[in-house]
Amino acid sequence: MFFAAGFFCLIYYLVICRYVGRWNATFSRFWLICGGFCIFYGAVQKQLPKEAEWMVLAVWTVFWLAVISVWIRMLAFRRQKSVGRLQYLIVLGARVDGTRITSSLKLRLDRACTYAHRDGDVQVVVSGGQGKGEDLSEAEAMAKYLICHGIERDRIILEDRSSTTQENLRFTACIVPEIREKSTGIVTNSFHSYRAWLLGRQEGYRVLSSVPARSEPVLFLNYLLREALAVLVLPIKSRRNRH
Repeated sequence: MFFAAGFFCLIYYLVICRYVGRWNATFSRFWLICGGFCIFYGAVQKQLPKEAEWMVLAVWTVFWLAVISVWIRMLAFRRQKSVGRLQYLIVLGARVDGTRITSSLKLRLDRACTYAHRDGDVQVVVSGGQGKGEDLSEAEAMAKYLICHGIERDRIILEDRSSTTQENLRFTACIVPEIREKSTGIVTNSFHSYRAWLLGRQEGYRVLSSVPARSEPVLFLNYLLREALAVLVLPIKSRRNRH
């Protein structure tokens, strides 16, 4: 079992690297480390004391049960209905390669365009700062994309300081204070929607919906596992922030 899991993880790591064109894609190293551990454990398993073997199996089982429990919550969340017509859309930023819109971000922006063309009154907040390897802020790149695709400039609000999902939502509320009380949709890829919604509720958004965009199939499992782990540590981070 561990050998098979290990080889799967290593192969998936190589597939991710090949797909994105680099060796350090977001969360990809988890698969490398996990694959190496599984193969190593499979090789030495018979030499270990029974107590150690049972301990490893127990940790492995608890880990996956916790992950699966989050996945079930994410699936149930996807079945929830929208609050209806939205007054604001918050498009969460993602990596920009120099000035080029990357695939995940393009999927979010295309989803926002579809909604904004259908509802001409919705205001669109593009949220994301400038990180390493980016020649402009994610918000600027996103605004340019939306304008090129027919969204009027006066409907777009830029939030260009944030570097995390929580900051996306917090800094947006600083720019548009009333947004916490207005019907608001968060536009992000489907794997990210549940955690973004949870963070929005933590930040005081009262009438909040998810407007999920498609996800890249090759990267879906990678990001789905990352999101499950991020959701599991949310309570710990929340307690730490309160103190």
